[in-house]
Amino acid sequence: MPERNNFISRNDVVELNDLASGIADYYFPNGQIDPIIIAEKTNISYSFGNYEDSFDGLLECLNPDFHIFINLDRLIQAYSERARFTFAHELGHYFIDEHRNALLNGLSPSHCSNTGFKNRNRAERQADYFASCLLMPENSFRKYCNYKKFEFRIIEELSKKYGTSISATALRFCAIGNHPIMVVYSFKNCIKWYWSSIDFRFKWLKYGKDRLPEDTLAGEYFELNRKSDITEPVFAMDWFNIKYENQANLPFKERCLMRGEHCLSIIWEE
Repeated sequence: MPERNNFISRNDVVELNDLASGIADYYFPNGQIDPIIIAEKTNISYSFGNYEDSFDGLLECLNPDFHIFINLDRLIQAYSERARFTFAHELGHYFIDEHRNALLNGLSPSHCSNTGFKNRNRAERQADYFASCLLMPENSFRKYCNYKKFEFRIIEELSKKYGTSISATALRFCAIGNHPIMVVYSFKNCIKWYWSSIDFRFKWLKYGKDRLPEDTLAGEYFELNRKSDITEPVFAMDWFNIKYENQANLPFKERCLMRGEHCLSIIWEE
C-alpha cells in the first residue's frame, strides 16, 4: 500500500530499481551510463531537435518501432544533465512493460513528457524514478556512499559523478543512501510532494501538504524572499508533526535549491 507522502509507492521503488539497475549493469558494468548508447543497442531511433516549449522528451510508437525525440529548445544541448535525464526517462517508458504495451496496443498516446519530478501523473513519476535508477546504478551508488558521513557535499559529489541533477540525486539517496534524509518539493509556496528514506525519523510534515512551515528555509524563501545557498540548522518542530515533547528540539540540517517559484529542500538529522 503506498504511503501518503510517497513520491511513488514502495513497490514501484523496488521494481523500478531492479529493472533499471539491471539494464545499467548489463550495458555499462563500469563507467558513466550513456542512455543514447542503450537506445542504439535496443534499436530505438532518436533525434535531437527544436520543438519550442511543447515537451522535454517524447517517446513515439511507430508499431512495432519506437523513436525518442529530445527537445533542445528546453534542454539546451544533448549532454546536459536535463537532456541525459530526459533521454533516460523516455527509455523508462520503453522498458516499463505497462507503458510500452499501452503504446503498442494503442491504449495510450505517445508519451509527451516534462521531466524533473514535477509531474503528478503516475506513469511520469515512474519514468522519472526509472531514469534516476538507470543513471545511478544501485551497486555503484552504495559503494560510493559507504562509510562516508552525510553532508550536502555528498549529494553534490554524486551528482557530478553520475551527470545527474541535485534533485534526482537526492531522491536516489532517499532510496539507497547510507543516511536518512527527506526531500520536499514546493512550488509557489505550496508543497507538491515530499519523500523520505524508509528509516527517516519523522513521516509527517508539520502542516501536512497544506502549507510550508514558516520557520524553515523554504518557508522564508517564499514568505520573506530570503535566499540561502548554505546548509542551515533547523529543529524537528520547525518541519515535522511532533508526537512527543522531547522530540521538538532535535537538531536537523536543511539545504535548499531555490529558483524562481521552485524550491527543493533536503533535510537530515545531525
